Amino acid sequence: MLRPSTRRSATTFTTASFAFVAACAAAGVPAPLYVVYQQTYGLSTVVLTGAFAIYILPLLAALLCCGGLSDHLGRRWMAVPALLAGAAGSLVLATVDSAAPLLVGRAVQGLSVGLALSALGAFVVDLVPPARPGLAGAVTSGAPPGGIALGALTSGIAVQLAPAHAPVLAFVVTAAVLTAAAVAVVFLPETVAGRPGALRSLRPVVRVPSTARRVFPAVCLLVAGTYVLGGFTQALAPSLTVSVLDGDGLFSGALAVAVYHLVGPVAGLAANRTTAMRALAGGAVGLVVGIGGYIAAIAVGSFAAYLVAAVVAGAGFGVAFAGAMRILLDRSPEGTHAGTLAAIYLYCYLAAAVANLLAGVAVEVWGLAPVAVGLCGVVVVMVAVGALGAVLRMRRG
Repeated sequence: MLRPSTRRSATTFTTASFAFVAACAAAGVPAPLYVVYQQTYGLSTVVLTGAFAIYILPLLAALLCCGGLSDHLGRRWMAVPALLAGAAGSLVLATVDSAAPLLVGRAVQGLSVGLALSALGAFVVDLVPPARPGLAGAVTSGAPPGGIALGALTSGIAVQLAPAHAPVLAFVVTAAVLTAAAVAVVFLPETVAGRPGALRSLRPVVRVPSTARRVFPAVCLLVAGTYVLGGFTQALAPSLTVSVLDGDGLFSGALAVAVYHLVGPVAGLAANRTTAMRALAGGAVGLVVGIGGYIAAIAVGSFAAYLVAAVVAGAGFGVAFAGAMRILLDRSPEGTHAGTLAAIYLYCYLAAAVANLLAGVAVEVWGLAPVAVGLCGVVVVMVAVGALGAVLRMRRG
Protein backbone atom coordinates (compact mmCIF):
# COMPACT_ATOMS: atom_id res chain seq x y z
CA MET A 1 0.00 0.00 0.00
CA LEU A 2 1.25 3.48 -0.84
CA ARG A 3 2.16 5.68 2.08
CA PRO A 4 -0.31 8.57 2.38
CA SER A 5 2.60 11.02 2.77
CA THR A 6 4.27 10.03 -0.52
CA ARG A 7 5.47 13.18 -2.30
CA ARG A 8 4.56 12.70 -5.94
CA SER A 9 6.08 15.51 -7.96
CA ALA A 10 7.65 16.04 -11.35
CA THR A 11 11.11 15.94 -9.75
CA THR A 12 10.70 12.64 -7.90
CA PHE A 13 8.99 11.03 -10.89
CA THR A 14 11.71 12.22 -13.26
CA THR A 15 14.44 10.93 -10.95
CA ALA A 16 12.85 7.48 -10.70
CA SER A 17 12.27 7.42 -14.47
CA PHE A 18 15.87 8.42 -15.20
CA ALA A 19 17.15 5.63 -12.93
CA PHE A 20 14.86 3.10 -14.62
CA VAL A 21 15.96 4.10 -18.12
CA ALA A 22 19.63 4.10 -17.06
CA ALA A 23 19.36 0.54 -15.70
CA CYS A 24 17.82 -0.64 -18.97
CA ALA A 25 20.25 1.37 -21.12
CA ALA A 26 23.23 -0.40 -19.56
CA ALA A 27 22.02 -3.65 -21.13
CA GLY A 28 22.22 -2.11 -24.61
CA VAL A 29 25.80 -0.84 -24.31
CA PRO A 30 27.56 -4.14 -25.19
CA ALA A 31 25.75 -4.77 -28.49
CA PRO A 32 27.81 -2.52 -30.82
CA LEU A 33 31.00 -3.72 -29.11
CA TYR A 34 30.51 -7.37 -30.05
CA VAL A 35 32.12 -6.73 -33.42
CA VAL A 36 35.15 -5.22 -31.64
CA TYR A 37 35.40 -8.30 -29.40
CA GLN A 38 35.29 -10.58 -32.44
CA GLN A 39 37.92 -8.63 -34.35
CA THR A 40 40.24 -7.92 -31.40
CA TYR A 41 39.96 -10.99 -29.19
CA GLY A 42 38.64 -13.60 -31.62
CA LEU A 43 35.45 -14.31 -29.67
CA SER A 44 33.17 -16.68 -31.55
CA THR A 45 29.55 -16.10 -32.48
CA VAL A 46 28.62 -18.81 -29.98
CA VAL A 47 30.15 -16.71 -27.20
CA LEU A 48 28.28 -13.60 -28.34
CA THR A 49 24.90 -15.32 -28.48
CA GLY A 50 25.78 -17.14 -25.26
CA ALA A 51 26.31 -13.74 -23.64
CA PHE A 52 22.72 -12.85 -24.54
CA ALA A 53 21.44 -16.17 -23.20
CA ILE A 54 23.33 -15.91 -19.91
CA TYR A 55 22.05 -12.35 -19.48
CA ILE A 56 18.47 -13.66 -19.56
CA LEU A 57 18.78 -16.39 -16.91
CA PRO A 58 19.48 -14.18 -13.84
CA LEU A 59 17.05 -11.60 -15.24
CA LEU A 60 14.29 -14.21 -15.15
CA ALA A 61 15.35 -15.46 -11.73
CA ALA A 62 15.20 -11.92 -10.35
CA LEU A 63 11.82 -11.26 -11.94
CA LEU A 64 10.26 -14.50 -10.75
CA CYS A 65 11.73 -14.62 -7.24
CA CYS A 66 12.20 -10.95 -6.34
CA GLY A 67 9.42 -9.31 -8.33
CA GLY A 68 7.32 -8.58 -5.24
CA LEU A 69 10.13 -8.09 -2.76
CA SER A 70 10.04 -4.29 -2.88
CA ASP A 71 6.42 -4.45 -1.71
CA HIS A 72 7.75 -5.89 1.56
CA LEU A 73 11.16 -4.25 2.01
CA GLY A 74 10.50 -0.90 0.32
CA ARG A 75 11.33 0.40 -3.14
CA ARG A 76 14.70 1.92 -2.26
CA TRP A 77 15.98 -1.27 -0.64
CA MET A 78 15.65 -3.04 -4.00
CA ALA A 79 16.17 -0.17 -6.46
CA VAL A 80 19.58 0.90 -5.11
CA PRO A 81 21.08 -2.65 -5.23
CA ALA A 82 19.68 -3.05 -8.76
CA LEU A 83 21.54 0.06 -9.93
CA LEU A 84 24.76 -0.80 -8.09
CA ALA A 85 24.69 -4.31 -9.56
CA GLY A 86 24.43 -2.72 -12.99
CA ALA A 87 27.45 -0.53 -12.21
CA ALA A 88 29.41 -3.58 -11.04
CA GLY A 89 28.47 -5.50 -14.20
CA SER A 90 29.62 -2.58 -16.33
CA LEU A 91 33.00 -2.48 -14.59
CA VAL A 92 33.45 -6.21 -15.24
CA LEU A 93 32.60 -5.66 -18.91
CA ALA A 94 35.20 -2.88 -19.07
CA THR A 95 37.84 -5.61 -18.60
CA VAL A 96 36.69 -7.88 -21.44
CA ASP A 97 39.58 -9.54 -23.26
CA SER A 98 38.14 -13.05 -23.39
CA ALA A 99 34.85 -14.91 -23.03
CA ALA A 100 34.85 -15.15 -19.20
CA PRO A 101 34.49 -11.44 -18.26
CA LEU A 102 31.92 -10.95 -21.02
CA LEU A 103 29.74 -13.77 -19.71
CA VAL A 104 30.15 -12.77 -16.05
CA GLY A 105 29.44 -9.11 -16.78
CA ARG A 106 26.35 -9.92 -18.80
CA ALA A 107 25.05 -12.23 -16.05
CA VAL A 108 25.40 -9.43 -13.49
CA GLN A 109 23.66 -7.04 -15.90
CA GLY A 110 20.78 -9.50 -16.21
CA LEU A 111 20.39 -9.57 -12.44
CA SER A 112 20.42 -5.78 -12.36
CA VAL A 113 17.76 -5.40 -15.03
CA GLY A 114 15.56 -8.10 -13.49
CA LEU A 115 15.58 -6.28 -10.15
CA ALA A 116 15.08 -2.91 -11.84
CA LEU A 117 12.08 -4.01 -13.89
CA SER A 118 10.13 -4.73 -10.70
CA ALA A 119 11.50 -2.30 -8.10
CA LEU A 120 12.21 0.77 -10.26
CA GLY A 121 9.17 0.10 -12.43
CA ALA A 122 7.01 0.11 -9.29
CA PHE A 123 8.78 3.26 -8.07
CA VAL A 124 7.86 5.02 -11.33
CA VAL A 125 4.21 3.99 -10.95
CA ASP A 126 4.14 5.10 -7.30
CA LEU A 127 5.64 8.53 -7.99
CA VAL A 128 3.71 9.53 -11.10
CA PRO A 129 2.16 13.01 -10.67
CA PRO A 130 -1.59 12.71 -10.00
CA ALA A 131 -2.34 15.07 -12.89
CA ARG A 132 -0.46 12.87 -15.42
CA PRO A 133 -1.25 9.23 -14.55
CA GLY A 134 -0.65 8.05 -18.12
CA LEU A 135 3.04 8.87 -17.86
CA ALA A 136 3.65 5.81 -15.68
CA GLY A 137 2.53 3.40 -18.39
CA ALA A 138 4.55 5.25 -21.01
CA VAL A 139 7.76 5.00 -18.96
CA THR A 140 7.35 1.42 -17.75
CA SER A 141 6.57 0.10 -21.23
CA GLY A 142 9.02 2.30 -23.11
CA ALA A 143 12.05 2.20 -20.81
CA PRO A 144 13.25 -1.39 -21.50
CA PRO A 145 13.38 -1.21 -25.33
CA GLY A 146 14.07 2.52 -25.37
CA GLY A 147 16.87 2.12 -22.86
CA ILE A 148 18.50 -0.63 -24.91
CA ALA A 149 18.37 1.64 -27.96
CA LEU A 150 19.88 4.54 -26.02
CA GLY A 151 22.68 2.38 -24.62
CA ALA A 152 23.49 0.94 -28.05
CA LEU A 153 23.59 4.38 -29.66
CA THR A 154 25.82 5.76 -26.91
CA SER A 155 28.41 3.00 -27.18
CA GLY A 156 28.11 3.13 -30.98
CA ILE A 157 29.09 6.80 -30.91
CA ALA A 158 32.00 5.97 -28.60
CA VAL A 159 33.19 3.24 -30.99
CA GLN A 160 32.99 5.62 -33.92
CA LEU A 161 34.83 8.48 -32.20
CA ALA A 162 37.42 6.57 -30.17
CA PRO A 163 37.59 2.96 -31.38
CA ALA A 164 40.72 2.11 -29.38
CA HIS A 165 39.24 3.21 -26.04
CA ALA A 166 35.50 2.76 -26.63
CA PRO A 167 35.01 -0.59 -24.81
CA VAL A 168 36.52 0.71 -21.57
CA LEU A 169 35.17 4.25 -21.89
CA ALA A 170 31.59 3.20 -22.59
CA PHE A 171 31.37 0.90 -19.58
CA VAL A 172 33.16 3.22 -17.14
CA VAL A 173 30.78 6.03 -18.07
CA THR A 174 27.83 3.64 -17.73
CA ALA A 175 29.01 2.58 -14.26
CA ALA A 176 29.34 6.23 -13.23
CA VAL A 177 25.83 7.07 -14.47
CA LEU A 178 24.32 4.08 -12.65
CA THR A 179 26.15 4.98 -9.43
CA ALA A 180 24.88 8.55 -9.67
CA ALA A 181 21.37 7.23 -10.26
CA ALA A 182 21.67 5.01 -7.16
CA VAL A 183 22.69 8.03 -5.06
CA ALA A 184 19.73 10.01 -6.42
CA VAL A 185 17.32 7.17 -5.61
CA VAL A 186 18.53 7.15 -1.99
CA PHE A 187 16.99 10.61 -1.60
CA LEU A 188 13.64 9.68 -3.12
CA PRO A 189 10.73 9.36 -0.69
CA GLU A 190 9.91 5.77 0.22
CA THR A 191 6.50 4.99 -1.23
CA VAL A 192 5.54 1.77 0.55
CA ALA A 193 5.52 0.78 4.20
CA GLY A 194 7.38 -2.43 4.93
CA ARG A 195 5.26 -5.46 5.64
CA PRO A 196 5.97 -9.07 6.66
CA GLY A 197 6.17 -11.94 4.22
CA ALA A 198 9.40 -11.03 2.38
CA LEU A 199 10.77 -14.58 2.47
CA ARG A 200 7.45 -16.05 1.39
CA SER A 201 7.36 -13.64 -1.56
CA LEU A 202 10.55 -15.18 -2.96
CA ARG A 203 8.59 -18.22 -4.09
CA PRO A 204 8.08 -17.90 -7.86
CA VAL A 205 4.50 -17.41 -9.01
CA VAL A 206 3.91 -18.49 -12.60
CA ARG A 207 0.21 -19.04 -13.01
CA VAL A 208 -2.10 -18.27 -15.91
CA PRO A 209 -5.71 -17.77 -14.75
CA SER A 210 -8.29 -20.07 -16.30
CA THR A 211 -9.97 -17.12 -18.05
CA ALA A 212 -6.79 -16.45 -20.08
CA ARG A 213 -5.65 -20.01 -20.77
CA ARG A 214 -7.63 -20.39 -23.98
CA VAL A 215 -5.71 -17.65 -25.79
CA PHE A 216 -2.44 -17.85 -23.85
CA PRO A 217 -0.55 -20.39 -26.04
CA ALA A 218 -1.22 -18.52 -29.29
CA VAL A 219 -0.56 -15.07 -27.85
CA CYS A 220 2.57 -16.31 -26.11
CA LEU A 221 3.86 -17.82 -29.38
CA LEU A 222 3.47 -14.46 -31.13
CA VAL A 223 5.16 -12.48 -28.35
CA ALA A 224 7.93 -15.07 -28.12
CA GLY A 225 8.57 -14.45 -31.82
CA THR A 226 9.11 -10.74 -31.15
CA TYR A 227 11.53 -11.60 -28.33
CA VAL A 228 13.49 -13.97 -30.58
CA LEU A 229 13.76 -11.18 -33.16
CA GLY A 230 14.81 -8.69 -30.48
CA GLY A 231 17.48 -11.08 -29.20
CA PHE A 232 18.76 -11.61 -32.74
CA THR A 233 18.92 -7.83 -33.20
CA GLN A 234 21.01 -7.36 -30.06
CA ALA A 235 23.32 -10.34 -30.49
CA LEU A 236 23.89 -10.62 -34.25
CA ALA A 237 22.69 -7.48 -36.07
CA PRO A 238 25.95 -5.52 -35.47
CA SER A 239 28.04 -8.36 -36.91
CA LEU A 240 25.59 -8.75 -39.78
CA THR A 241 25.84 -5.03 -40.53
CA VAL A 242 29.62 -5.12 -40.79
CA SER A 243 30.13 -8.45 -42.56
CA VAL A 244 27.07 -8.84 -44.79
CA LEU A 245 25.42 -5.45 -45.27
CA ASP A 246 27.13 -2.31 -46.54
CA GLY A 247 27.07 -0.51 -43.19
CA ASP A 248 29.52 2.36 -42.94
CA GLY A 249 31.54 1.89 -39.75
CA LEU A 250 30.70 0.30 -36.41
CA PHE A 251 28.10 2.95 -35.60
CA SER A 252 25.90 1.29 -38.22
CA GLY A 253 25.68 -1.74 -35.92
CA ALA A 254 24.39 0.50 -33.14
CA LEU A 255 21.73 1.88 -35.49
CA ALA A 256 20.69 -1.64 -36.43
CA VAL A 257 19.99 -2.35 -32.75
CA ALA A 258 18.52 1.04 -31.86
CA VAL A 259 15.98 1.54 -34.65
CA TYR A 260 14.02 -1.64 -33.95
CA HIS A 261 13.92 -1.00 -30.19
CA LEU A 262 13.10 2.70 -30.46
CA VAL A 263 10.24 2.40 -32.94
CA GLY A 264 8.51 -0.36 -30.98
CA PRO A 265 7.36 1.53 -27.87
CA VAL A 266 6.44 4.62 -29.91
CA ALA A 267 4.21 2.56 -32.19
CA GLY A 268 2.70 0.72 -29.22
CA LEU A 269 1.70 4.00 -27.59
CA ALA A 270 0.29 5.33 -30.86
CA ALA A 271 -1.94 2.24 -31.16
CA ASN A 272 -3.30 2.64 -27.64
CA ARG A 273 -6.82 3.48 -28.85
CA THR A 274 -6.99 0.56 -31.27
CA THR A 275 -8.84 -2.53 -30.06
CA ALA A 276 -6.57 -5.23 -28.70
CA MET A 277 -7.43 -7.76 -31.41
CA ARG A 278 -6.84 -5.26 -34.22
CA ALA A 279 -3.55 -4.20 -32.66
CA LEU A 280 -2.39 -7.79 -32.40
CA ALA A 281 -3.42 -8.68 -35.95
CA GLY A 282 -2.18 -5.44 -37.52
CA GLY A 283 1.10 -5.57 -35.62
CA ALA A 284 1.63 -9.16 -36.72
CA VAL A 285 1.20 -8.12 -40.36
CA GLY A 286 3.73 -5.32 -39.87
CA LEU A 287 6.17 -7.75 -38.29
CA VAL A 288 5.90 -10.21 -41.16
CA VAL A 289 6.37 -7.44 -43.73
CA GLY A 290 9.34 -6.02 -41.83
CA ILE A 291 10.99 -9.43 -41.47
CA GLY A 292 10.49 -9.96 -45.20
CA GLY A 293 12.38 -6.69 -45.62
CA TYR A 294 15.19 -8.05 -43.45
CA ILE A 295 15.51 -11.08 -45.69
CA ALA A 296 15.51 -8.92 -48.83
CA ALA A 297 18.11 -6.56 -47.35
CA ILE A 298 20.40 -9.48 -46.49
CA ALA A 299 19.96 -10.91 -49.99
CA VAL A 300 21.04 -7.66 -51.69
CA GLY A 301 23.49 -6.59 -48.96
CA SER A 302 21.84 -3.21 -48.36
CA PHE A 303 22.08 -1.55 -44.94
CA ALA A 304 19.65 1.18 -45.97
CA ALA A 305 17.05 -1.45 -46.85
CA TYR A 306 17.73 -3.15 -43.51
CA LEU A 307 17.02 0.08 -41.60
CA VAL A 308 13.73 0.56 -43.47
CA ALA A 309 12.79 -3.00 -42.60
CA ALA A 310 13.76 -2.37 -38.96
CA VAL A 311 11.34 0.56 -38.82
CA VAL A 312 8.49 -1.58 -40.17
CA ALA A 313 9.34 -4.59 -37.98
CA GLY A 314 9.81 -2.39 -34.91
CA ALA A 315 6.42 -0.76 -35.44
CA GLY A 316 4.83 -4.18 -35.89
CA PHE A 317 6.50 -5.43 -32.73
CA GLY A 318 5.30 -2.47 -30.66
CA VAL A 319 1.70 -2.66 -31.85
CA ALA A 320 1.45 -6.47 -31.67
CA PHE A 321 3.06 -6.57 -28.23
CA ALA A 322 0.70 -3.92 -26.87
CA GLY A 323 -2.32 -5.78 -28.26
CA ALA A 324 -1.12 -9.13 -26.97
CA MET A 325 -0.54 -7.89 -23.44
CA ARG A 326 -3.94 -6.17 -23.35
CA ILE A 327 -5.64 -9.37 -24.48
CA LEU A 328 -4.04 -11.42 -21.72
CA LEU A 329 -4.37 -8.86 -18.94
CA ASP A 330 -8.00 -8.10 -19.84
CA ARG A 331 -8.71 -11.80 -19.34
CA SER A 332 -6.83 -11.96 -16.04
CA PRO A 333 -8.83 -10.95 -12.94
CA GLU A 334 -7.41 -8.47 -10.42
CA GLY A 335 -4.80 -10.14 -8.27
CA THR A 336 -3.62 -12.51 -11.03
CA HIS A 337 -1.75 -10.03 -13.27
CA ALA A 338 1.64 -10.79 -11.71
CA GLY A 339 1.30 -14.51 -12.41
CA THR A 340 0.21 -13.88 -16.00
CA LEU A 341 3.08 -11.51 -16.67
CA ALA A 342 5.58 -13.85 -15.04
CA ALA A 343 4.38 -16.70 -17.25
CA ILE A 344 4.62 -14.82 -20.51
CA TYR A 345 8.01 -13.28 -19.67
CA LEU A 346 9.34 -16.69 -18.63
CA TYR A 347 8.38 -18.41 -21.89
CA CYS A 348 9.35 -15.51 -24.13
CA TYR A 349 12.75 -14.80 -22.60
CA LEU A 350 13.60 -18.50 -22.60
CA ALA A 351 12.55 -18.78 -26.24
CA ALA A 352 14.82 -15.86 -27.13
CA ALA A 353 17.74 -17.32 -25.17
CA VAL A 354 17.47 -20.81 -26.69
CA ALA A 355 16.87 -19.56 -30.24
CA ASN A 356 19.81 -17.19 -30.22
CA LEU A 357 22.15 -19.69 -28.59
CA LEU A 358 21.28 -22.26 -31.26
CA ALA A 359 21.70 -19.58 -33.92
CA GLY A 360 25.20 -18.86 -32.62
CA VAL A 361 26.13 -22.54 -32.96
CA ALA A 362 24.60 -22.67 -36.45
CA VAL A 363 26.56 -19.61 -37.60
CA GLU A 364 29.81 -21.48 -36.97
CA VAL A 365 28.61 -24.19 -39.38
CA TRP A 366 26.62 -22.39 -42.09
CA GLY A 367 27.63 -18.74 -41.82
CA LEU A 368 25.94 -15.58 -40.60
CA ALA A 369 23.73 -14.64 -43.55
CA PRO A 370 22.05 -18.06 -44.07
CA VAL A 371 21.39 -18.43 -40.33
CA ALA A 372 20.01 -14.89 -40.09
CA VAL A 373 17.59 -15.62 -42.95
CA GLY A 374 16.62 -18.93 -41.36
CA LEU A 375 15.98 -17.30 -37.98
CA CYS A 376 13.86 -14.64 -39.67
CA GLY A 377 11.84 -17.44 -41.27
CA VAL A 378 11.29 -19.09 -37.89
CA VAL A 379 10.05 -15.79 -36.44
CA VAL A 380 7.64 -15.31 -39.36
CA VAL A 381 6.11 -18.73 -38.66
CA MET A 382 5.85 -18.03 -34.92
CA VAL A 383 4.20 -14.64 -35.47
CA ALA A 384 1.82 -15.82 -38.19
CA VAL A 385 0.70 -18.99 -36.38
CA GLY A 386 0.39 -17.16 -33.07
CA ALA A 387 -1.64 -14.28 -34.51
CA LEU A 388 -3.95 -16.57 -36.50
CA GLY A 389 -4.50 -18.84 -33.51
CA ALA A 390 -5.23 -15.91 -31.20
CA VAL A 391 -7.71 -14.30 -33.59
CA LEU A 392 -9.56 -17.60 -34.18
CA ARG A 393 -9.78 -18.40 -30.47
CA MET A 394 -11.02 -14.92 -29.60
CA ARG A 395 -13.73 -15.05 -32.29
CA ARG A 396 -14.92 -18.37 -30.93
CA GLY A 397 -15.16 -16.79 -27.48
